[in-house]
Amino acid sequence: MTSFLHLLKGKWYPPANPTASFAGKNVLITGSNVGLGFEAANKYVALGALRVILAVRSLEKGYQAKEEIARRNGSHVSTIIDVWKLDMDSFASVKAFAERADKELEHLDVALLNAGLVMRAFQQSPEGWEETIQVNVLSTALLGLLLLPKLRASKTKVATPHLAIVSSGLHTSVKRENIGHDGTLLKDSNSPATFNGQRQYGISKLFVMYITKELASLASSPNGEIQVIVTSLCPGFCASELGRQYNSWAETIGMWLVHSIFARTTEEGSRTLVSATTLGPEGHGKWWKNDEFPTPGELVTSDEGKKLQKSLWKEAIDVLKVSAPEVEKLAGAE
Repeated sequence: MTSFLHLLKGKWYPPANPTASFAGKNVLITGSNVGLGFEAANKYVALGALRVILAVRSLEKGYQAKEEIARRNGSHVSTIIDVWKLDMDSFASVKAFAERADKELEHLDVALLNAGLVMRAFQQSPEGWEETIQVNVLSTALLGLLLLPKLRASKTKVATPHLAIVSSGLHTSVKRENIGHDGTLLKDSNSPATFNGQRQYGISKLFVMYITKELASLASSPNGEIQVIVTSLCPGFCASELGRQYNSWAETIGMWLVHSIFARTTEEGSRTLVSATTLGPEGHGKWWKNDEFPTPGELVTSDEGKKLQKSLWKEAIDVLKVSAPEVEKLAGAE
């Protein structure tokens, strides 16, 4: 009953719509052709960003999103909207994207890592990892690491860049017995024998919480100065295309009913994505949800959770350094 009331409260009391100006800022958003990412991109344009980069897997869909954002905002808007290719299924694509950002952008003020998915059935990426782990965890970690130097170099006396990563409150539902059966976290999550799509999504978002904590530690100088504000966030339960694989007639009807009663719109959810990138130093290393900093789940805050975080990070770096040797230095693991 408590969880139902929580969902109803989330629907009827959405977060505040951000009003801060993004004038002069370059903003990059992954997974921005639909859903939360698209709505966030639309808000950045409306809030006066200098340049908004739609990082998308399908250029065709990206250009369609660009046209719709331009239509919504009218001809008076001066924001430059670019569409860049990014395939989170490929470490090479992630590397190429980060290199392009470094070369073509004079400065990078906001990187919003929103791309994510939930899978109905077990499927491996071309890199050999279960898709949820590939996109939500490994490629997200790689992109965050590779963008950190550009973000750090974009800090000014009056503005600190932001790296925001979309997590989920479902990370709090992960049970210790459901991860690390064989002593590893990533490899254990890469087995079809124990795969459950909804559970795997929650696990991936727990791992995102770990990654964000590690990136936040890297984004501070030895003297404690915050060079990049790194924040994880939860947009709440939204009626998005995230669960589009659950498309049987019964599932479609059931999802419609659940969304009608409990879900926020993607516009409402996107408010949290954008507001997370307006936070000051108080948001560094924190989890942002419903315009506040709730306490993350026990597997994040407990001593055991902190050990799991270190283990996950080491495993991720060991995987990523094969395709991107530079991450070892970027992560301070050399």
